Amino acid sequence: MNNKVLIVDDEKLERVLIRKGYDWEANGFEIIGEAGSGEEALEFFDVKEPDIVITDINMPYMDGLQLAERIRERSAKCRVVIVTGYREFEYARRALKLGVKDFILKPVNINDIANIVKNIKEELQEEEGHHREYNQLKETAKQNQSIVIESFLQLLAENRIEEKEALPKLEVYGFEGLLKECVCINIKPFKNQDGLMEENLATSKNILDFINDNYKINSISFIHYLCNIIIYLTDEDTKEAKTIANEIKKGINEELNMEVDVGISQIQHNYAGISKAYRQTEKAISASVILGRNLCITYDEYAGIKKANQGNTEINWQDFVFSVENCLEKKVEEYIDEYTNLIKKAGVTDTEYLKLMAMNMLSKAATVLTRHGKSLGQLVGDAWLYEEVSKITTVREMNGCLKNIINHILKYSDSLRTKKSNKLVDQALEYINSHLYEQSLTLKSVAGKVYTNESYLSRVFKQEMGEGLIEYINRKRIEQSMVLLNTTDLKAYEIAEKVGIGDPHYFSICFKKQVGVTIKEYKKPKYD
Repeated sequence: MNNKVLIVDDEKLERVLIRKGYDWEANGFEIIGEAGSGEEALEFFDVKEPDIVITDINMPYMDGLQLAERIRERSAKCRVVIVTGYREFEYARRALKLGVKDFILKPVNINDIANIVKNIKEELQEEEGHHREYNQLKETAKQNQSIVIESFLQLLAENRIEEKEALPKLEVYGFEGLLKECVCINIKPFKNQDGLMEENLATSKNILDFINDNYKINSISFIHYLCNIIIYLTDEDTKEAKTIANEIKKGINEELNMEVDVGISQIQHNYAGISKAYRQTEKAISASVILGRNLCITYDEYAGIKKANQGNTEINWQDFVFSVENCLEKKVEEYIDEYTNLIKKAGVTDTEYLKLMAMNMLSKAATVLTRHGKSLGQLVGDAWLYEEVSKITTVREMNGCLKNIINHILKYSDSLRTKKSNKLVDQALEYINSHLYEQSLTLKSVAGKVYTNESYLSRVFKQEMGEGLIEYINRKRIEQSMVLLNTTDLKAYEIAEKVGIGDPHYFSICFKKQVGVTIKEYKKPKYD
């Protein structure tokens, strides 16, 4: 839709110059009228509501600044551009206070007008987009409020949504308090390994309903897709987080006859603090293997155990998780050995610390499962997991326990890998075929577009396609070059460039290798 423009000047010649000097319609604008005075301009404004008003500053009865003030009272959206011969600072300062967007000095230069209105148009379009998005969010929230909000909160807790995307949603849903100050409480019910997801969800919903009905707290709560109940405390309740968590746990134990592990974060602030608080609760819950089950455990208690036995236990966690996800068994075993050797070198003999460090590595490995909506407890059983880690008394036992439990994750990952590989190759082929003749197409660029590691993509591509990724690209390019050689008069170097091979010599080598003859031998004469 075109932006509506009103031209205001007591001199008709100036109005004609502005109107005729620029192709308004071709550039997405509509002149809705001209006015010879401020009063006449306001009549136009009230009826047609222009987006942009271009007005002379020096007019009788009502000057341009007075007109701008009256427009501002009527609309915050309309942009006013002042045409003036005055250069005094006071005029400029007053105009800025009145929301005047820009100035055009006389004599009027049409290029100045074109640049100014173009910038205003882009600004209006951006504002309109934000306004539309805001209204759509509100409407969506009304129609699917509980589902939409729960999904948003899960992404927020796990840091899987960009801040610029999350902030307007926090405003729409009324969750701005999370940005100021929050504490996360993570309630993990004891679950039956063989229980159906529907049963576990029903249990969690029952707990959440009980909390909402019986505890009047400033909070935002939802059921995580792994069936934990997540509560974010805000405002003054953050100071009483441990007391509130203990009261809730006691109520669940006594009224619902259920046992739960509860993790409590530190007080966090700002956007990054929302996901940090959730991560702290997961670490706190992992300490239940040491401190016992059916307890409220704070992140500070977890950190205290770790600090008391401080040592260098950092490995390349990113590569470790990658190795687990891609079932690189030998590499995973090497990382487990490296991790346990670091703990051994630190000289720590405290069994509680060994159990905590085992849970630390298992929680990292388990991120592979959470990406598929599954927890380690669901895979092997919470009770069995707790029992196995509780048996650890030495570094050697810790090493064996980790290999045993992580082996279950590797088997699960392997069951998903074939499906994943097929999907990955399909995505790679789609990107390659749509960018086949671009010289920038490489293994690295394709891997980046499908969000995977170069060596992994190379391996699965060859497994699925029977040829390497670069071989595939070169084959398809040479096939196209054969068509061009037979149907055009283009030189060999021109064809090489068209099919995405910048080096003519390399093109000749690839051609001979694939076709079996040189380009000159292959090319058919145009006239037999």
